Amino acid sequence: MEKIFEAHEEADLQRRHAALVKAIRNAGLSQYIVTGAENIYYLTAATFEPLERPFFLIVDAEGKRQMLVPQLEAEHMRKAWGLHERDIHFYREFPAPAGQGWSDRLLGGRLAEASFAFDDSVPSSIGEVLKAAGGTPMDLLGDIRMIKSDWEVAQVERAARYADRGIEQILRASWNGGTVAETYAPTQSLMRKIIREVPDWDVLASKVIAAAWPAPLSAEPHAIPRLDARLEAGPHVAMVLTRVNGYAAESERTFFTAPPSPEERERFALMLEARRIAFGLVRPGVPGAEIDTTVSSFLGNEGFSEHHTRLHRCGHGVGLGTHEPPWIAAGSPHVLATNMIISIEPGIYLRGVGGYRHSDTVLVTKDGYRSLTRAHVTLDQLVVGRKTVRHRLMSYITRRTLGLGRRAPGG
Repeated sequence: MEKIFEAHEEADLQRRHAALVKAIRNAGLSQYIVTGAENIYYLTAATFEPLERPFFLIVDAEGKRQMLVPQLEAEHMRKAWGLHERDIHFYREFPAPAGQGWSDRLLGGRLAEASFAFDDSVPSSIGEVLKAAGGTPMDLLGDIRMIKSDWEVAQVERAARYADRGIEQILRASWNGGTVAETYAPTQSLMRKIIREVPDWDVLASKVIAAAWPAPLSAEPHAIPRLDARLEAGPHVAMVLTRVNGYAAESERTFFTAPPSPEERERFALMLEARRIAFGLVRPGVPGAEIDTTVSSFLGNEGFSEHHTRLHRCGHGVGLGTHEPPWIAAGSPHVLATNMIISIEPGIYLRGVGGYRHSDTVLVTKDGYRSLTRAHVTLDQLVVGRKTVRHRLMSYITRRTLGLGRRAPGG
């Protein structure tokens, strides 16, 4: 199973490989073992599900590559960039007979030499074996991955367009009294749209997560809303995370299905001002910590302390991961540079009331920034809720399909 790479992707994979080889030499290593699925994808454009069967990409200081994979994946991994069939080795199915497992083939087969390091994202069970063999955990790819090529920027921008589309779908599906289930349902069509429009769509590297987090649960952004939870008064947050052939984006918007109160309008305006302050600092040379602390200072002066209502940093890197360096946080060591991609998402969270947060995927340019997500921003664009005939029909279909009752428990 071999893959044909377009010229731009081929050039980008060559760039990444050359950068890693340079880092291996600069570190005084003979070899570097890559084990994380994202990092292997970054260097080979090959997708896989490791499960209990680890994969290893071995790159040496001369630029030679080898791969060690489970036996059933040896043919499949011929799609990996930069490897000949003779360079793909395999080990016996897990759990393997004595002497034929991955550690025997990797170390006994002398694929790893004395001065080697390994990807520090490796699970501890694998890391302990590699350390015992003389390896050192080391991140040689973090700095390389933080700076995106123009080709990578285009991939993230494509994912960002779909994320914005998901926000539109959630807002159209939302109404005062509607359920979370109705905001999940339309996003299924978003994945179908991606499948139709992306010629080389890869199921293992594509994903959509999209729904509305209703008040007051919107104050807990990592909680999971019940399907039968209702969108009624208070600030809701529409959250859409997309990954298209490996590259991710996120778009999130605070919205209302009931007319916001004066107090809710004031909090929404403060969130927008915090967002404006953060965007105003995005440019090369600015420390990520400065953005976060400046926003925290502003919100703190408005009565929203960092420890009680901020909950999380102002942003993070976006690329193959939805959360990766650079970190836009008070303790971050990272400084913004051209072609980094980050999220900007200052938030206010009030327990028992709800959360206020817009999140955008943002490219750092040589002069400042360009937002790759462009969903509605202002309050007048984000007050929805008038129930229509279409809402009634979709509500009925969704309830019947999912077996939901007429009202949420206690509603």
